[in-house]
Amino acid sequence: MANDVTRRMERWRVKTDPDKVCERLKGLRQAMDRRQEAQQTFLVEIETRAKQVLDSANVPTILYPFYLNFAREIYSRRMRFSGSSLAREVEVLLEKWVARTLDRQVLERIRDEAFAVPEPGE
Repeated sequence: MANDVTRRMERWRVKTDPDKVCERLKGLRQAMDRRQEAQQTFLVEIETRAKQVLDSANVPTILYPFYLNFAREIYSRRMRFSGSSLAREVEVLLEKWVARTLDRQVLERIRDEAFAVPEPGE
């Protein structure tokens, strides 16, 4: 067992050497920046559409953060799931926020608007 721990620690030290990590990140930085910018643009679009729904539904501004969190959770699920798995995940989210006393119809409209935003690069 001690041998296994020693070997794991040696590998971890090699993998996390600050100089090597810095070199790897320097090589990946431009691509990382492009992906981050695309994802932030995507998230802002989802939030903007959610705010438009909230405005049109006359939702009190004090409740905006809760509805926007619902939209952000949909964004998060879109990054990990697709198809029927995504639909099930979003339904669970919807029920969670309804249980927290948010309006189901507004949440459904936000869900529909968030799904209407095309993925970056589409």
